[in-house]
Amino acid sequence: MNYVPKLFLLVLLSLAVGTPGQSTKDTDDVLIRALQDEMERSLTELQIDDEPPPYFLSYTVNETSMSVIQSILGGSADSNHSTNRNFSVNVRVGDRELDNTNFEGSGGGMFGLGGLLGGLFGGGSFPLTDSYDELRRVIWMNTDSAYKEAVSSLAAKKTALEQQPSLERANDFNEEEPFEYVSESEFTPIDIDRVTAFANELSSVLKGHPELQQTSTIVTYVTNKRTYIDSDGNFNRLESSLCTVRTQASAQAEDGAMVNDYLTVYANNCEELYNDIEELKQRHEQLIASVLEFKNAEHVRAYTGPVLITDEATGDFFSQVLGSRAGAVPLPVSESSGFGMMGMLQNPFMDKIEARVFPRFLSVVNDPTIREHDGVSLMGSYVVDSEGMPARRTELIKDGKLLTLLTTRAPTKELNKSTGSNRTGTPLPGNLFISSSEGMTEEELKQELLMLVEDSGNDYGIVIKRFSDIGSLALGAGFDGIVAVSQSMMGGGIPLLPTLHAYKVEKDGTEVAIRPLTVTSFSDSQLKDIVAVSDTVRVHNVSTPFSTSTLMSALFGSLGGLGGAFGSPGFLGVVAPDVLLEELSFQGGGTGHPRLPIVAHPASE
Repeated sequence: MNYVPKLFLLVLLSLAVGTPGQSTKDTDDVLIRALQDEMERSLTELQIDDEPPPYFLSYTVNETSMSVIQSILGGSADSNHSTNRNFSVNVRVGDRELDNTNFEGSGGGMFGLGGLLGGLFGGGSFPLTDSYDELRRVIWMNTDSAYKEAVSSLAAKKTALEQQPSLERANDFNEEEPFEYVSESEFTPIDIDRVTAFANELSSVLKGHPELQQTSTIVTYVTNKRTYIDSDGNFNRLESSLCTVRTQASAQAEDGAMVNDYLTVYANNCEELYNDIEELKQRHEQLIASVLEFKNAEHVRAYTGPVLITDEATGDFFSQVLGSRAGAVPLPVSESSGFGMMGMLQNPFMDKIEARVFPRFLSVVNDPTIREHDGVSLMGSYVVDSEGMPARRTELIKDGKLLTLLTTRAPTKELNKSTGSNRTGTPLPGNLFISSSEGMTEEELKQELLMLVEDSGNDYGIVIKRFSDIGSLALGAGFDGIVAVSQSMMGGGIPLLPTLHAYKVEKDGTEVAIRPLTVTSFSDSQLKDIVAVSDTVRVHNVSTPFSTSTLMSALFGSLGGLGGAFGSPGFLGVVAPDVLLEELSFQGGGTGHPRLPIVAHPASE
């Protein structure tokens, strides 16, 4: 029987009435009432002839306000302010054992994504008005379109399964206890003049450096109010905000090679960053020094040998490794035989539960409920995922053995309960805590690296202190790096982004900066061969955990509804030690570079 559960109606009533000390905007009441009324009507009336009616519906509304201030060398360059609402609807027809989702059809574009998403329609604009009638109209039209698509997908999926009677598959959707959550946070209003002055003060640090060809500082303040309801009784109202400073700088080496570097800082609101402006200025000075250092970096054609991963690269390493390996996703049914193209991207860890995947001295826990570590905020913290499920602590790896994987409400044959990890339409970690029963000091790790160099017959080792981020590669000159990563994924390897800050370590311990390197191959078996880790951990916030969906977004643009309610992969907090690998293979960049400017930078005068 399809109905809107009493739990949801009670939540709706409590919001409409309000509680002492709280005020509920009229707009919110109208929005919730419109969503609830159209959901109830769709569940009872939406049906085409003898086709099945929806057995599940969910609606998500994100209302986002964004202010973007760009400053160059102490002067305002651009300012943009926008507010919009985005609406997505998920319609499931059939039943929990077999419905329209997770089907790779022929009409779904890249890898049949349309069929995989089934009745999920997302990315559509939604009225900012509080007109009940207009909201109902838009919800009605989107639900109608999603239902028609869902019915078509289910029919095609049934036909495909009839032609593959021996295909083993899990159910399509599980049952979970309903969860309700209403955020109590309040947005800090933005003072545009203050943000502009802040951006100008930071960007002015880069003045007086003619070696820098281009610089830019962008301060972004985003607030988001998310409303989620579904016919299983889940109801969430979340309010969140984020203030970001991102400064980029570039220079050109003597052979014409471009050297790009960036600094990114996050906080829940801009007030937190204002208080740290002196520290931020120092970090901008360090950015300048870094660009100038790597402007004179050596070129390495190829390297295979021991590698020490330290500093910021530690968080990048574990986010990329576990971002692509920590989630369990059911294989899609395909119109062709078997599981189709998406089967090529299947997580190899799904077949390794109860097997050793890390060295015996390492353990991994995912816990998005922890908000800070050693006084540092963890940006991967969240309360509820994009399917309305509460965030949960999950022990993933114990003494090197894989215990379980992160899941959504789409079960696999082995895992049939959600871990509250649906963040981008696919299960992703929130905060990863990597612990070790053994550890070395920083000096011991470096000595161990040099011993491995000696054993390998190399003249030097490699230390990686920072990897590139996929956003910079997609927008800059690093597209070849993204393609190399995608090829690694297609070949079953673990995707690692190119290096940004890497050094040759000579046998006497001297470090020499080298240009970015691309990892040519990194397999799951190499994780078991991690030689050693540090006896201390570092805290990192990574903006782009690596997964199939983020790679596809970077390569082919936004995937609309695949992004889920949060729209982007969000953040991953990583608390982890430095890592020493016995062997990793790289190749250097090409030699075709732009010519140097004919006349020197005007600031050089």
